[in-house]
Amino acid sequence: MSLTTDQRAAIDEWVAEHEDDLVSFLQDIVSIHSATTIGEDEEEVAKRILEEMEDLGYDEAFIDDFGNVHGIVEGESDEGVMFNSHIDTVGPSDLDQWDKDPYAAEIEDGLMYGLGTSDMKCAMASMVYGGAAVANLDFTPEHDMWVTGELMEEVREGHSMKYVFEELDVDYRAVVIGEASEMRVKRGHRGRCELKIELDGKSSHASAPERGINPLYHASAILERIEKLNEETEEHEFLGKGTIVGTNLDVQTPSNNAVPAAATVYVDRRLTIGEDEDTVHAELQDAVDSAVDIYGDDVSATIETIDFDTPSWTGYELESRKYMPTWLLEEDHWLVEDTKSVVDDVLQKDTEVTKWTFSTSGNYTMGIAEVPTIGFGPSKEEWAHMANEQVDVDNVVDAASVYAGLGLKL
Repeated sequence: MSLTTDQRAAIDEWVAEHEDDLVSFLQDIVSIHSATTIGEDEEEVAKRILEEMEDLGYDEAFIDDFGNVHGIVEGESDEGVMFNSHIDTVGPSDLDQWDKDPYAAEIEDGLMYGLGTSDMKCAMASMVYGGAAVANLDFTPEHDMWVTGELMEEVREGHSMKYVFEELDVDYRAVVIGEASEMRVKRGHRGRCELKIELDGKSSHASAPERGINPLYHASAILERIEKLNEETEEHEFLGKGTIVGTNLDVQTPSNNAVPAAATVYVDRRLTIGEDEDTVHAELQDAVDSAVDIYGDDVSATIETIDFDTPSWTGYELESRKYMPTWLLEEDHWLVEDTKSVVDDVLQKDTEVTKWTFSTSGNYTMGIAEVPTIGFGPSKEEWAHMANEQVDVDNVVDAASVYAGLGLKL
């Protein structure tokens, strides 16, 4: 499903004429703080995106009750194709590791530097302008084009998509996710589950540890087994191997001179094909049993998938569990073939079809909602969540043309 010569020429011309505006818009949204991992919110960046959509002539633009921002270009069918980018970031971490101001969005040698340039305000800017190209040309897309700025992805990917899919009355036929893809097409990734093991102990003075029950020792045995379990996970020829790792340990103790009263072990599990939430609970029960083999009935453990219920910036409260299923489109799926055809056409090259290493909101859009989902984004995975985060400006511009082409054809 390729673009016509007229469509491709019109898209390229429009995007070229608006290149400076696109780059300036990306600099604007990078300058707005929206790091949800350190307690910031996305209100100001959502409103800035809405303003740009309205100025660019979208048929409709609005912020929903949850706080996501949407722009719509009406098509011939009421079915929608969502172009999804999250508009929050992680925190900048150690500012001493940055060579440039993470909010200045400086451009040097064709690269823009700044927090969110790669993950993933670059794709948001490209999508906004890709949608605007379609809105301002004399071509009508086959389906409604929804350009959506998603909230809270960095703290719980897919959480706000639960709101969109359950509360907005939209019949989505496909989703395009703009996470970093190196300008390649991504057709799936592993799933993810965040869990905790709560261990009850019995506090006592550290001078007489035999009077207490130390949950740290139980945690140690559990973590030792989890380390070995990482070698026993399933492997898929395309998505790769599942992983399991202990990531944190909280201790409830009256002082550093006492046996703790309780401890909580946190676990991150990446899931490949053939693995799910039940798989992980069984593995962690195995790890708990290994502690029981050593410490007997003193081990008191509860295994839980972690819940997420942090209100959005609008105050909307929604609860979800941190289980994000694995998803994968077959190589001959229509969405893979049509996306690759358009990307090849716009970029004038044979585009590789591959997978993401990390997790995206595709785990909700396809993993739970079962809407065919594909990935294409202007940045590189390696630039996400790092000091001196960056993106190639030319790729941001080219991605806008790709999104316009996908908007017309998907």
